[in-house]
Amino acid sequence: ALPGNPPFPVFFNPEKPIHTICITGTDHDLLVTTNQHVLRTRIEDIKNGILILKKITRVKQIFLMVFGSGAPISNDIGAEIRPVKAGYPAALPQIMVRDLLGRAVPPGKTCEDLGVSFFTAEAVASIGRAFASNAIPVSKIITVIGKDGKRNMVSARIGTPVQDIFSALGIVVQDKDRLIVGGPMTGLAVFSESYPVLADTDSVMVQDHAGITPVSDYPCINCGECVRICPAKIPVNMLVRYLETGRYEEAADLYDLYCCIECGLCSYVCVSRMPVFQYIRLGKYELSRRQAAEASHD
Repeated sequence: ALPGNPPFPVFFNPEKPIHTICITGTDHDLLVTTNQHVLRTRIEDIKNGILILKKITRVKQIFLMVFGSGAPISNDIGAEIRPVKAGYPAALPQIMVRDLLGRAVPPGKTCEDLGVSFFTAEAVASIGRAFASNAIPVSKIITVIGKDGKRNMVSARIGTPVQDIFSALGIVVQDKDRLIVGGPMTGLAVFSESYPVLADTDSVMVQDHAGITPVSDYPCINCGECVRICPAKIPVNMLVRYLETGRYEEAADLYDLYCCIECGLCSYVCVSRMPVFQYIRLGKYELSRRQAAEASHD
């Protein structure tokens, strides 16, 4: 796949036509600045990519999402510029569809079900460069976040083990340190420095083992912090009680599991240090497995 992993397969489904393309010059997670960097440094590639997208998809409504305090973008870029609030999680797709397009993504549905497809700025820049150079780009821009929180912008070939990147930057990963692909709110921990850079790898970060906040099996104390901070207004305190006992269908039916936009704020504010976000992801995964198994038997 091209760097940025452009979602071309969504255009192949005639039952779900795409009528709007949103190009994200923003980044979904905290500390990550990959697409903001691409927007500042490769604006001509992005402009060419937008022209190509219009030709191959025949989608006329294209928006470029940028943080309101970001660098000014010329109006002749070929897309309508829409400012995004700088606060997290304003740059998540479901939030942008609601705030900027005035539509709500129904529970269990995706933005593509509403005819809206999201491309990262890097994906569009890769399309523009591929057509301009007649060669497929193979290098990915990555935000590398060290143990001290310092960020480095790195260009690495897709498939490069992250240990090679750490070695080049002088970052030493020790026993019990945590390696995360993605940002601090929604990233996934991996167990090996041999993990390769993928087309959609926007960031990697290392947490020092001394600074990792441990999760707990301590029960919910019903403080309500997760309910107050949830942007989807889910009763998370009730939802997690069903998820931690494996009652996934009831969690979905009674307490809006599929309304979750997976921002991770619930885990961040949890006083009991419960892995709420991980419970939610596990619940969705297990339900998708069961639904796939049932469909295969029909």
